[in-house]
Amino acid sequence: MKSRIILVLIFACLSIGMQAQKYITKTGTIEIFSETPMFTIEGINRKVASVINVETGDVVASTLVRSFKFKEALVEEHFNENYIESDKFPKSIFKGKIMNIDKIDFSKDGSYEITFEGKLTIHGTTNYIKEKGNLTIKEGVITVIVDFSVSLKAYKIKVEKSYEDAIKDDILLKIHFDYKPYNKKK
Repeated sequence: MKSRIILVLIFACLSIGMQAQKYITKTGTIEIFSETPMFTIEGINRKVASVINVETGDVVASTLVRSFKFKEALVEEHFNENYIESDKFPKSIFKGKIMNIDKIDFSKDGSYEITFEGKLTIHGTTNYIKEKGNLTIKEGVITVIVDFSVSLKAYKIKVEKSYEDAIKDDILLKIHFDYKPYNKKK
């Protein structure tokens, strides 16, 4: 059921402006990282769906929060039940735009610094973000890599009182998407 929701989101985005050139991934990666004096929090999600329109720069990315996997089962349980509350807030979504899309030549291999901005929804809270990243084109595949921090407080994620001094407010997100051309079957 949850996979269907993500697919509906992707296809809804694809249906807007069908003439536009779109690239898609269903296996994008987001890593979570935070190092504390007591422990290291590391999680990875390899099931992120995303669509990019290379004509307009529009980008949509969506993932089920329960798709994050951690080395320690207890950390994964606390992440889902106590912090992100994935039963209550099952998805995280980004809707935005690559602002300097007109500076990218998609017809040849190359590497570009990009600036993207938009709305990021985590834990049912939406905030505007503006970040820099890298976009590389190689043999028809578009790779986007972005690292940025999010504030737990900004997304109303509460940390248990006993861990307040141990867990940092800023959590690093490492994003890696390999987009391939979307070919609509006729």
